Amino acid sequence: MRRIGIFGGSFNPIHIAHLIVADRFVEQLHLDHCYFVPAAYPPLKSLPPRELAPAEHRLEMVKRAIADHPAFTVDTCELERGGTSYTIDTIAVFRSRFPEAKLFLLIGADHVLEFHLWHRWEEILQQVRLCIAPRPVRSEEEFRQRLSTLHDAAPVMLDIPLLAISSSEIRQRLAHGLSVRYLVPEAVREYIHAQRLYMDR
Repeated sequence: MRRIGIFGGSFNPIHIAHLIVADRFVEQLHLDHCYFVPAAYPPLKSLPPRELAPAEHRLEMVKRAIADHPAFTVDTCELERGGTSYTIDTIAVFRSRFPEAKLFLLIGADHVLEFHLWHRWEEILQQVRLCIAPRPVRSEEEFRQRLSTLHDAAPVMLDIPLLAISSSEIRQRLAHGLSVRYLVPEAVREYIHAQRLYMDR
């Protein structure tokens, strides 16, 4: 049975923590492929639209970032669908494409705090195995409480060092003319500077 991983996000921009987490996701769950799915517009982000780079740029950065990894693939289903990106709809796409596969959904620990707000979240748990990567959270107690509500779905906690790198930090550094070298792959850094992304704020 094929084992397919789904890793969605705004990737605004994609950075090295995304790549490290995805690599361990593939390794620890013995995945055949990990699909990076850039969101058209994430429903729970409080991000001002002007801070969300155009879809074509975010897609190009993902392509450049994952180009040399044999198990990484980019999927454009959410960008093609447009509008608000709901995970349950994306899972339906993958379920129809890989009807016999076992699907795994990667989220960060910070998303556990709001998972109960996701559109049709209980159906998500019926369709995929939830896998959780360590991320800084605003409250460890709240995280444990929210995680306990997912207990019946037996989520997998990935064994990955905590990587406190965020896209918002990278955008702030770029807006202030600071270096993002080593925070993003070099091909992504070059693209950001060539396109002047996140710099004119």
